[in-house]
Amino acid sequence: MTILKALIFALATVFAMSNFAAAGTAVPSAGNGLNSTISSTATPLADGSTLIHQTTHGFWIETTTEAGFPSEKSADCNVTMLLSAEGAPVVYRSVCTATDIDGDLFVGTIGATKPDFSDCTWTMHGGTGKYAGVTGGGQCQPGGPITKDGNHTKSTWTGEWNLP
Repeated sequence: MTILKALIFALATVFAMSNFAAAGTAVPSAGNGLNSTISSTATPLADGSTLIHQTTHGFWIETTTEAGFPSEKSADCNVTMLLSAEGAPVVYRSVCTATDIDGDLFVGTIGATKPDFSDCTWTMHGGTGKYAGVTGGGQCQPGGPITKDGNHTKSTWTGEWNLP
């Protein structure tokens, strides 16, 4: 009977541990997001460029994620973008919080300095609950507008994050 109890305990432990990534694990990350502009302010500058501040809300879905980490997240971002006098993006920066169904969140940043966003990168800076101490990053790419007014957009990303 003691052997049976030990075997059941061992199997339960292995099952429980398999549902959560181990510390130091690199977790592949890829996904897509649908984002909506909640507010936007454009400020013309003396050199003809335009400074834009936006607040966005999005729905992000990771297509690869570790067991125990929900793939769907609600994301809120504060965006700052500078457009040249010709309207081309000069620099883009965004600070986002993404919250999963459990109420755990992570803080991430997104940035680009090329007009075609070919250098777009994202970085994770930790968070709460299961995301506490998480770091990582990768590449991102805007997917363009999904409505004529441009207030609703899509994006994709790839990379990895690491558990502490």
